[in-house]
Formats: sequence, structure tokens, C-alpha cells
Amino acid sequence: MKRIAIILIAFSVLPVSAGPVFASGNLSPWAQTTVELANRERRDRGIPELSVSPTLERAAALKLADMEASGYFAHTSPAGRSPWSFMDDAGYGYRYAGENLAIHFNDPESEHETWMESEKHCQNILDPRFVEVGLAVGKTFFEGRETILVVEMFGTVPGEESSSPLTKEDALAMCRGEEPTVSGISLDEGGLIGSTRVAFPDAAALEEEARAISGGRYDLIELAMTALFSVAQIGIVILSMHLIMSRESDEGIYLS
Repeated sequence: MKRIAIILIAFSVLPVSAGPVFASGNLSPWAQTTVELANRERRDRGIPELSVSPTLERAAALKLADMEASGYFAHTSPAGRSPWSFMDDAGYGYRYAGENLAIHFNDPESEHETWMESEKHCQNILDPRFVEVGLAVGKTFFEGRETILVVEMFGTVPGEESSSPLTKEDALAMCRGEEPTVSGISLDEGGLIGSTRVAFPDAAALEEEARAISGGRYDLIELAMTALFSVAQIGIVILSMHLIMSRESDEGIYLS
């Protein structure tokens, strides 16, 4: 049975401490592969890659240890602790933060594939606002059997925000197989968005095009508008005369 928790994204997050786990900073093959797979997805879509944060690793390790000790698999603990409280404990002062959870997988490849098939988990992986990641991977006894539990935490500290023009909405669009859009910013020389290269014209080019439209075509447009206005006036006169003649005919009065 495969299980994955729902992704949570917040505007701020914090730290953690460790138990019997393997973290990516300790060269855990599972964690290392998970990071590489996430960065490959981001790289293929023109999203800046994630760097591994030891502080986020500690936060993930604290969350994993708490789930193991309290026997739960969820973003919020039975005691009401959120993922962000573990970031606080670890000392990670965040601007943006997110968490992915996974359990009962046999390898990081199948885990990653399932995360990418889930919109919210995929959005966390591709979210251009996140610049760091930390993982904790450990064996635990859950639901009557020994299994692998994975905590993946994403974050960005104030002052280290990404300069990517993409947004979290663009990440969700990519996860849905839709074409992302750039919101509120243009690039000097165009940028890669997903698999499509989009060119962004600069202000001078747009102004020049506007002048060409308003200058070279102005006379023709003015002539057409004048003709249309004249035809409309003639039509109004004919209609008025028709109404007058119809009324006079109905009342037995004719024009001399």
C-alpha cells in the first residue's frame, strides 16, 4: 500500500532535532536520490534547483522522530504540532515553507513518481519560491510492520528569495500539465517556461509597434470611419422619411 500526506505551504516556517534517521547531509542514498530527482524536475522546467539545508534536515529529523514516538502519519501531530513548529525548534527562520510526507515505499524513485502525480506534492517540489530542502529518512514500525518513513521539508529564509519570474500558480499549472504563465514581470531576453521558450519584447519594441499602427494605418482607418458615419446618417434620414410617410398614409394625409 502506498501512502502520501497532503502538502502544506505556509508563508513562514522554523526548526527541529534528530532520532534514528538518515538525512541527506549524511549522504543517505535515499535522500540524495530524492533531492536529485526533485532538482531534475525543476531543471527541466527552468526552475532554480534546491540546495540542501542542514537546518531543514534537523527540522525534518525532529518531525520524523515525533511521528515515530507518537505513532502517527500526518502533517499535524496528535498534540496539535504543525510542521512549522519543528522548523522553529530547529532554528529555521522562514519566509516560505512546505512539507511532503511519504510512507510504505520501497525506493525513492516510486516515491518521487507518486509525489509528482499528486498536485499538491508536485507543487511543493516545483514551487519556485522554495530555494532549500531538507530530508529525513528512517525505518519505523507503523501499522503493524516495519517500513520506511520520509519527511521532506522545503523553505526559504528572508533575504534569500528566488528571483525566478515563475510563481506557485505556475508550478501547479505544470503539475496539471498546463502551460504556465509569468505573472507581473517580463524578462530582458526571454525565458524558458516549461518546455516552451517565450520571448518578451522590451518597452522600446512595443512603442515602435504602436507608432507604426497609429501612424501608417491612421489615414485608412480615418477614411473608413468617415464613410461608415456617412452611411449611417443617410440610413437615419431614409428611415425617418419612411416613418413620416407611413403615418401620413395611415391618417389619410398625403404630401402635396
